[in-house]
Amino acid sequence: MEQQETLVDNLRDETELRQPLTFEQHGVDRIPEEERKSTPWTFFIVCSGASFTLGSVAFGWLPISFGLSFWASLTSMAVGTLIGLVPLGPLIVIGSRTATNNSTSSGAHFGVRGRLIGSVIGLGLMLLGTAIAIWSSGGVLVAGAARLFHTPTGNGALALTYTVLGLLSVLIAVYGYHLLVRTTLILMIFGVVTTLLLVAAFAPQVNVGYRGGQYVLGSFTSTWLLSVFAVGVGGVMTMSTIAGDWTRYISSRRYPTSRLLPTGLLAVVLSYIVPMGIGALVSTAFVDPSAPFPQSLVTAAPGWYAILLIPMALFGGLGWTASNLYSSGLDLSAIVSRLTRANATTIVSVVSVGLVLAGSLVWNAGDSLSAISLILLAASAPWAAVIGLGYLRCGGQYLPDDLQVFNRRQRGGAYWYTNGWNLPAVIAWAVGCGFGLLTVRTTLYIGPLANIASGVDVSFVGSFLLAGALYLLLETLHLGAGTTSPAPVAPSTPVTQHTTP
Repeated sequence: MEQQETLVDNLRDETELRQPLTFEQHGVDRIPEEERKSTPWTFFIVCSGASFTLGSVAFGWLPISFGLSFWASLTSMAVGTLIGLVPLGPLIVIGSRTATNNSTSSGAHFGVRGRLIGSVIGLGLMLLGTAIAIWSSGGVLVAGAARLFHTPTGNGALALTYTVLGLLSVLIAVYGYHLLVRTTLILMIFGVVTTLLLVAAFAPQVNVGYRGGQYVLGSFTSTWLLSVFAVGVGGVMTMSTIAGDWTRYISSRRYPTSRLLPTGLLAVVLSYIVPMGIGALVSTAFVDPSAPFPQSLVTAAPGWYAILLIPMALFGGLGWTASNLYSSGLDLSAIVSRLTRANATTIVSVVSVGLVLAGSLVWNAGDSLSAISLILLAASAPWAAVIGLGYLRCGGQYLPDDLQVFNRRQRGGAYWYTNGWNLPAVIAWAVGCGFGLLTVRTTLYIGPLANIASGVDVSFVGSFLLAGALYLLLETLHLGAGTTSPAPVAPSTPVTQHTTP
């Protein structure tokens, strides 16, 4: 205990940004306490730096493209963001308790093999985020260069730009956490200034009284709720797996939940509502607000801001893309434990660029992004419900070494449960996910039970509540049988070496 207190005292005046820049050696393994030198404000910097970009601004255009008015778009995104904070809260702090990312931490509740569910969800969410970043920034770069320098704007130019953005981003992501923190600090300052200047640039043309167009789902209520969950909640829930990537470097001994959580929630609220709200506002200045955002932005921007759009698209695209690729690499390395973080990051970069090319050159980007967002939300909402309730049941107390059993290709430990799977959690997630997919309503896919609530989309709320209630019920039954514990304090089975990849 004295050694721990001495360590904390020695670290008290040391923070991440005061350390020499080094290549990150860690993946999803446990971060040593002496290397956990980030603070809650480090998380604030990363969250803001990755969000005050054209990608987030473009996300705010989606409700306008659905046919909503400006005020309906703004309220739907604000309400959705606030709803998303409920499941996100525990997911912000869990990484600081376990010294690893959220997907690996979920093994405490899903089992050390069951946490693969979180890794797959996280990989999907980050690929979506990467697609949004590259699509929006690449489109602005091509259109902006064409306006200023009369360069080509065809599919070839778009494909080349998307590829270059992906390659530059992967260099940052592969170098790792320490470079990303410093990069996002610069991007936060640049991004906040240029995003706010966007309002000034379009002030004479914006129309806060914009009444919207044809509702994409046929009625105001259904379309407004589509925006609430696809854009508001969906945007916030992209943080559900990524939050631990950053908070795992924040020591819970130095910064308890009472200090980390308020700062984390503030970062999320500002980083999502502000840029998305500006995106919706600026969209009302376009000749056709429902037309693709990147091209419309460049066409309508005044000359002085069109010049700023080039570095804004480049730097913002690099920051958000690199952040998502970094997290994707962690998730893939958690799924395939033999892959290093750097190798996994390189692989997902290639896949991401391919998805963007298909999404923007083959499919309708707006429809594709909103539909994928809602489908991933149907899978992540019940997962977040189990993690949040599990966190409360164990009082935020974990055995970090036991969470690493799968990564070390071992068996046993406190979270081994049934051959590495905690069946109550897995069943609850599967039922909640199934309900979400059956009731989801998107522009590309409508579930067979989508009209269960008279056309109102209940996929998120229903899947979240159903999974949470079923998880508590099943865990209570298991506790009665004496088969699990909500807060294990010692391994229930010994850890043994195993050769499973």
